[in-house]
Amino acid sequence: MDMGEQWARWNALRGRIPAWHPVGVVIEADGPVVRRHYGTHGNVEHAPIAPGTDLAALVRRQQAAFAERGEPVEWKAFGHDSPELGPALRAAGFSAGWERSVLIADPLPPEERDAPLSGGPVPAAEPLRQGVRDLYRVREQAGRTWEVAVGSPGPHAMPYAEMIADGSSDEGDVFIEVLLEDGLVTAVAWAHGDEQPFTVVGGLTSDDEDFVRACTEGWRRDAWLGCPLLAEADGPLRARLLEAGFVEVTSVRSYHWSPPGTPEPGRPAQFLDWLHDDDPLWDRFYAEFDFKPSTAHRPAITDPSPSVVWNLHSHHRLVADLPAALDAIVRRGLLAATEPGEFVYWLDWQHDGYRYDPRRVDAPGRPAVPGRGTYPNGDYYLHLTHDLRLGTFGHPWEQTLTVWGPALVTAVEGELTDLLGEPVRRRD
Repeated sequence: MDMGEQWARWNALRGRIPAWHPVGVVIEADGPVVRRHYGTHGNVEHAPIAPGTDLAALVRRQQAAFAERGEPVEWKAFGHDSPELGPALRAAGFSAGWERSVLIADPLPPEERDAPLSGGPVPAAEPLRQGVRDLYRVREQAGRTWEVAVGSPGPHAMPYAEMIADGSSDEGDVFIEVLLEDGLVTAVAWAHGDEQPFTVVGGLTSDDEDFVRACTEGWRRDAWLGCPLLAEADGPLRARLLEAGFVEVTSVRSYHWSPPGTPEPGRPAQFLDWLHDDDPLWDRFYAEFDFKPSTAHRPAITDPSPSVVWNLHSHHRLVADLPAALDAIVRRGLLAATEPGEFVYWLDWQHDGYRYDPRRVDAPGRPAVPGRGTYPNGDYYLHLTHDLRLGTFGHPWEQTLTVWGPALVTAVEGELTDLLGEPVRRRD
């Protein structure tokens, strides 16, 4: 497929509500425009805007939506968009930002996929001392990788921290390559595959020719990705990508606008990034609660003090929607028992976890509470604070719900007893 056809495929995706979007992000459509609200900021994407559209009114509506949430917004205008769009944005108070080329590279053909990478193989005697490596093979360097990637000035098509906060989806994943020199990360490249049928190059912290070629060839050779690469770049990085086989298809300019006030410091709900987390909650939970996961071990934890345990099994058929009833009580309790701005963590044993601010979710225009709720439907489910002082623990095989922490117990005990009957265990 030629590059014109590839770009037409990408252009057709603009302004489409995605089938999957990151936890904590609210997607809203307004005619040809799709807004993404991250809580901390937002962006605008749109399908081709029909001639005769009242651009001034369209822009004002987007500003009002972002102002309501206090979110600064970025609006990308591509080279083939209406020539009236840029003036309309500037007239509304948007400032023109960076301008970059949009570049596409096809996957490598099958006969080239087994050839050595341009960056050269890693010497066998020092397999992890130098060369370009997948970060997942050198996980101990995750902290250093974060420092290098986040500290890189950019601007990047997708900042590293944003990609990590988005997490992964059933539709794609993230790809992180690092350059090791004497065992230490000195450069990082990252891409994400959630914009099928393209893999989007988020950024590269170095425009070194060998590094750029090794990373992009690695992504292009992975046949299972099965899709071309899309990148935005200017200056020396643009030149390196062109040398590595990319073709320029258009240009893109950013426009920026901020409403009055201070934006929120963090997203209202977030994916828990296990790779970069140096203080994993599960490790501390195992240690402090003597957690013994097993279908036969009952109870699976040492009940903390104070705590109350209710039986779920005997009431499952007596309540029309027991999981929903439990969620409603626990959400009200967490709202009452936590401090303003404090996050609650939702954990699912052996699966992805999340954290969320109970005051900034589950309301009109706000994201839903992430996770699968309170009722332990086939696995251990937990809600807890980062300091472990309060929370809930659902045991799927014992069919019990444990609630601990004075403030949370006080907030939910009456309602849970009315719903589930008298507790089966209690520790003061």
